[in-house]
Amino acid sequence: MQNLYRTVFRQLVSRAIRRDYLENLTGFAWLFLQPLLLLAVYAVVFTTIFPSRITGLEAVGFVPFLAVAFWPWTAFSESVLRSAGVVTSNAALIGKVAFPVELLPLATVAASFVMNMAGYLVVLVVLQFLGTQIHWLGLLAAIPLLVLLGLFACGLALFASALQVFVRDVAQILPPLMTFWFFTTPILYSAQVLPPVWQGVMRFNPMAWYVGRLRDFLLLGEYRFEFADLAVPALTLVVFALSLMFFRRFSTHFEDFL
Repeated sequence: MQNLYRTVFRQLVSRAIRRDYLENLTGFAWLFLQPLLLLAVYAVVFTTIFPSRITGLEAVGFVPFLAVAFWPWTAFSESVLRSAGVVTSNAALIGKVAFPVELLPLATVAASFVMNMAGYLVVLVVLQFLGTQIHWLGLLAAIPLLVLLGLFACGLALFASALQVFVRDVAQILPPLMTFWFFTTPILYSAQVLPPVWQGVMRFNPMAWYVGRLRDFLLLGEYRFEFADLAVPALTLVVFALSLMFFRRFSTHFEDFL
């Protein structure tokens, strides 16, 4: 049975990749073009119009500082937003085929991360080609970090997709919430420029830890160990476990509301 579920999961991931990225050239190209265009816009705005200070990483430059954090955030945000409506949009499949329904949001997250991480690798190569010193050894530390980020996205996707079945406004509420989260995460700016009080508040934002550690690994080659290196992974595992329990608890009632 487990082999059957793994096969179903792989087919769902493959279907999501084909549907969202590979079936048309625009979808595949837009995977790279949209983040590149946004990166270009942010680079112009925050280097020319409203110069942003990146305390401690001035030598790196703003574009690498932004790019190393922006792609993982894009994968995280896109996967959660895409997953929110995946159960309701597959109502017919749920009613006809017996399989673990949680595979639907998990496959959507996996597909988004696979494709966005391919783009991320391309961006790192381009940054290196343009003169940015990428610490490729740090990629060995970044890979499990990105897997953990994907697990965090899976937890939120499970919760959001289950809640969407009963509260149909979730799909409309999530985008502004993710936008707010984006601007309250030090992606466009360095946390060190914030007042000390807000720097303390930022410690409670798990995404701040993820983007900070990726910059440490890939741009600085630093591998220091802090309390957050235990706390955030533990929080990620707790969020995933609780969200999976929530999803499975209420999935028995999905057919009554779909």
